[in-house]
Amino acid sequence: MNDTASLRAELLALLLEPLGVDAMAGLASLERLAKDVDAVAQACGCASLPPSGTTLRWVSDAVAACVEEQELVRLAAARGRTLTLSEARALRELMRLEGLRPHLQALEGVTVEALRAGLAAVALAERVLPGVLEQCRRADQGWPKEIWRSIFEIDIERAMTDLRRHRRGSRQAAGARELVLKHSVSTARDLQNRDLVTRLENVQDFVAAKESYEAVLSVQPEWWRWLGPDARFRFRSDRRDALVWAIEARDTGAVSVSSLEMLADSNVRAVIEQGIVTVPVSTTSSPAALATSSAARLATGLPAVASRTDTSELRALESWYAKDIELFDRVAAAMDVRRTEPDLRAALEPLVDELTHSFGAVDASRSAYRDIQSTLWDEVEARLQRTSYSAHAMESEHLVGAISRIGALERELRDAVRAMPAVRGRLLIAIAGRTKSGKTTIRKALTRDADRTGIGRGAHRTTRETSAFELGPVTYLDTPGVAAKDDDLDAQRARDACDNADAVIWNYADTLRDEESAELQRLLLSGKPLLAVVNLKERVDTLDRLQLFAQRPERAFTSASGHAVRIEQVSKAVGAAPPIVLAVHSGAAHEALSTQDRELGDRAFRASRMPELEQSLAQLLAERAIPLRAVRLAEGVRAPLAAFHDRVIEELPQIGLALGELERSAPSQQAALLEAIQIAGQNTRDCLEARRHLAKEQLSDVVPSLGGVDHSQRWSDFITGLELEGFTSILEREIEQEIRKRERVLRARESAAERQDGERLHVRQRPDTTVWRWIAVAAEGAGTTLLDSFAARGIPKKLAADATKGNPAMVMVGYLLNVVVGVAKAVSREADRAEQVKHEWTGKTAAAAETELDERFDREEARLARIVDDTTAQIGAQFQEQSADISRTRERFEQLRRLQSAVRSALDSIDLVLVRRLLALAGGDPAAIRSARRTPGVELRVWIDASRIVEVRACLQAQLVDVLTERIEICSDSGSPVDVAGTRGASEGKTDG
Repeated sequence: MNDTASLRAELLALLLEPLGVDAMAGLASLERLAKDVDAVAQACGCASLPPSGTTLRWVSDAVAACVEEQELVRLAAARGRTLTLSEARALRELMRLEGLRPHLQALEGVTVEALRAGLAAVALAERVLPGVLEQCRRADQGWPKEIWRSIFEIDIERAMTDLRRHRRGSRQAAGARELVLKHSVSTARDLQNRDLVTRLENVQDFVAAKESYEAVLSVQPEWWRWLGPDARFRFRSDRRDALVWAIEARDTGAVSVSSLEMLADSNVRAVIEQGIVTVPVSTTSSPAALATSSAARLATGLPAVASRTDTSELRALESWYAKDIELFDRVAAAMDVRRTEPDLRAALEPLVDELTHSFGAVDASRSAYRDIQSTLWDEVEARLQRTSYSAHAMESEHLVGAISRIGALERELRDAVRAMPAVRGRLLIAIAGRTKSGKTTIRKALTRDADRTGIGRGAHRTTRETSAFELGPVTYLDTPGVAAKDDDLDAQRARDACDNADAVIWNYADTLRDEESAELQRLLLSGKPLLAVVNLKERVDTLDRLQLFAQRPERAFTSASGHAVRIEQVSKAVGAAPPIVLAVHSGAAHEALSTQDRELGDRAFRASRMPELEQSLAQLLAERAIPLRAVRLAEGVRAPLAAFHDRVIEELPQIGLALGELERSAPSQQAALLEAIQIAGQNTRDCLEARRHLAKEQLSDVVPSLGGVDHSQRWSDFITGLELEGFTSILEREIEQEIRKRERVLRARESAAERQDGERLHVRQRPDTTVWRWIAVAAEGAGTTLLDSFAARGIPKKLAADATKGNPAMVMVGYLLNVVVGVAKAVSREADRAEQVKHEWTGKTAAAAETELDERFDREEARLARIVDDTTAQIGAQFQEQSADISRTRERFEQLRRLQSAVRSALDSIDLVLVRRLLALAGGDPAAIRSARRTPGVELRVWIDASRIVEVRACLQAQLVDVLTERIEICSDSGSPVDVAGTRGASEGKTDG
């Protein structure tokens, strides 16, 4: 298969594919046909030669692509990684992507699960993990960076207990300070105990958040770990961007999912990095637009077949094509216009008829399937446009689910329409049977190869690998034997070859053991065309024995009937129809090829019944294998589309219901959430107002302590004790709880204003009334001293004279009391003035303090109102954007619904091409069938004109029906079933149309 002639035949088959020919016709026949097409094209008015090299570019590109793949295989082998051709093709497809190079490093360590993730899943992870790590982020903002290196070494519980229970100057508090500060920096040594408590609480939050983070990851996909939060507890932006790039490359259909998943292999990534430098892979994100339909066939079909050859053969193919480019361009031009030129199409039909071979006429279904796929691909590309969503689209898990399910369907559709029919049209026949049954001898006889190499002797089994050989338009697969005692690998290789073949020659020799019977029954139940060959073993290894066999061959075939009965018994045991059984003597046929007596050789070859084997094989291929190949060709294109169609029928109604529920519930959710936010705001303001009244009641105890040296600290302690900042946290917490109940996130939050140093209560110095008390004490002391001096020095003369007139003692006392009372009155007047000053200071200070309290509470109330207003505005914006996101999702949903009908139409077209092909093989007129559809239960339903029912029924024989399905229902123009061909008999009921 790896020769330039095969490549040339397949390239010509691609050019001539619209005529229904393929590589089975052979290189010589295809070259003649190409020249005839050129002559017919000129005769029909297509004489204007297209620009030279119209199709050469696509052949050159295919050759270059195959060379690139081979170089990638070589690079991978050098790094210890074995690449298959399909993997190399996928790798080259990857390397064409723009953006691959800058993301390679970020994709290091990527898991397959990550590459299979969707954008919705990434957005969900972005939403969940930052919330889990919110406490970590808050702790990180208020703690010296150096402490995180040893944060888990701190005995947090003991430090918290010591700092809260003991005074700042106590030994226990000092120990707690040292325990914490030794993990921090020298600049933190002036922290107060209150600050340490706050920071240790942050540490507690950090530890709790880390535990929550690990708990989340323990139940989430491993690819979350690959995204790895950075130091700021966000996903690593480079890895996230690389993952999003990979997902978008997959979702937009730039590469298939399987190709993208190769990035998870470190060896493959190393090959990519090396290949970017050494392999001249074009990095264009998408190839240039195809010039013609012929160019499209070459671009899609040739690389798949050319990759099997080496570089020298590829270059030889390119040189041969370039040499005859004018002829090939003329053929391509004729193929491109034949649909629109009836005269040209009619003139080409006789040429195609000349290519009829022994297995039936040429098959135009490949071209039809490729056209169906191309049309569907164009429609998919035109309708499935990229859709951008807002950042808030992922806040609703239900919307995320709808987006994700739609994206999955779109990816499945893109992958489904990638499946193009194969180019190669050769039939594959596997030769299978028991070890030492003569399979290789049959191969030698079929190919007229007299060489004895590979033919075993005695108990030695020779064939251990499946090998291929070609004979005309057929490729035979010589398989290892089954039922070997010590090697099941041989049987598995033989089984794989039989599963891939169009037909099987089962080589029966002498007996049928249990292992052989099981494998034969498996093949019979598969429905694959099978020819059972009873290979006789009578020795003909001498000239005399060969001559005796040629004279009396019936002697060697006497036991054949018994073997045929045994094969029928084995078949009936599993309810399978017995295969065609033919007795041959492959040994005699092979000996006949090497004998010097050619007359004896001819008689012996005919006596071996090898010509009958070849004739039976040709008939089997024409009647069974060719139809089966047509079915497999259709299934290769149809199966992925049918899988998508079945999936979309199941998924779309559910997605539609989910979208309808989102559209209906969004307004009520918004109203309920806004109401909850307003209630939370009002409740917090009520609490704040109650705290205001309590604070004013406490002012009578606080004001007397003001006006001193440390009054600012006393006022600050009073204000701090009110914990006004806590109301903002309370409100934010309540709002956050309400939002989380509805699975939403606020992406921005107003930060509390920092307290300014100038924010303190300004009051006059408190008046000191102790001075006036000391004045009163001094006056009282002065009176006492005066009396004492009278007693010591005697009474003055005036007072003594007055005393002689009356009671001397009373006169003296009265005089002294007058003096003391005068002094006391003076002191009392000063004390009253001091008390008045004190009351005035207290009143003014209380008023100032109350005003300051009102201002602080008013500011806090305004902040709370602002938080409520901002949150309300954000929620409104979120719901507005979500509504737009739902509308975009609805639009994508409707696009899929419209594409569902396009896929259904493509499936019907494939079924129509297939059933017309089968009818043509059965000798009928394909035009009799107007439409066809496979349906559950019926399997295949065809619509024909009522006047042609008998004709079609006569052509669709049971054995032909069994090739495709167990039952075909024939419907007339009225739509009702009028006839059924198949093994189940007639059906009842009406068609579903």
